[in-house]
Amino acid sequence: MSEEDAQARTGGIHGWGFTPTGDPPPASVGTNDPPKSKCLPEAITKGWKRTTLYGILLVLITIIFLNIALTLWIVSALRLSVKGIGPIKIIKDGIQLEGQAWIVDKLVTSTITSPIAQPITLHSFRNFTVLVSDPNHVELAKMFIKRDSIEYSGRKFEVYDSKGGKVFHASRDEVRVFAEAFAVDSEAGLTVNSAIQAPLVRAPPSSKLQLESLTRRLDLRAPQSIYLESRAGGIDITSHSDIHLDSIVGAIRIDAPNIIIDNLKIANTTTNSQKYNRANKVYQLCACASGKLFLAAPDALCGIPENDTELCR
Repeated sequence: MSEEDAQARTGGIHGWGFTPTGDPPPASVGTNDPPKSKCLPEAITKGWKRTTLYGILLVLITIIFLNIALTLWIVSALRLSVKGIGPIKIIKDGIQLEGQAWIVDKLVTSTITSPIAQPITLHSFRNFTVLVSDPNHVELAKMFIKRDSIEYSGRKFEVYDSKGGKVFHASRDEVRVFAEAFAVDSEAGLTVNSAIQAPLVRAPPSSKLQLESLTRRLDLRAPQSIYLESRAGGIDITSHSDIHLDSIVGAIRIDAPNIIIDNLKIANTTTNSQKYNRANKVYQLCACASGKLFLAAPDALCGIPENDTELCR
């Protein structure tokens, strides 16, 4: 019996250590294949590369949908449109804002206007400053609005009405009011430290006009004439000291149907004149050498005794 027949009877491996086709391998002979895991699905163990690629695609699709949703939320929250962002619209002449705008630092613009028939309000918690400068950032004009005051610095300050007419002008040299009347409604009146120049000074109806200097003198000067008129009342000139009416070239004219000078002293010359004066209240007006006026009896001389110390002093 040959060696091959002996191996066939005993169940050994034929040939060069390989089992022929169709014959099951002996149980004693081991293989080098790793054991298969029964915990993972077969689809994962067989095609792990394909599974990994599908997972990456799924993550990318999720990120894309999140980005699209976030973009749509930003567009709806900011109200983005072709014309602008929410209340801000881009128009031909600039930017139109509907509602309120909060300026955190600075606002640089050439013109700020409000829509037709709508007001504009500028509100600040501390102060509000309007600054105008040249291209070299040199300040030309500045308006500083505080809580209880307004300060302006510049060459001149002008106010215009709705028709474009000038109403107020203020500069270093002068201040002008372009109106029919400049009224000061105050009990204290108007205080002028230097001088005031006006073509007409008058009081409102049913009010008094009072020109007063408390500690110094009051001067009324005009290149031609000074005209004092009271159409419905009197004119009172009161002074603690003397009142001087001077005319260098012309004369001082007092034209009235009745001229009354009160509190003049009466010259006592004779007893008969005094009795006549008490009964009829008639006197003649006399003047001293110094220009002081006094009254005398109508039948007496306009003279005083030489030893007079009270009448013409």
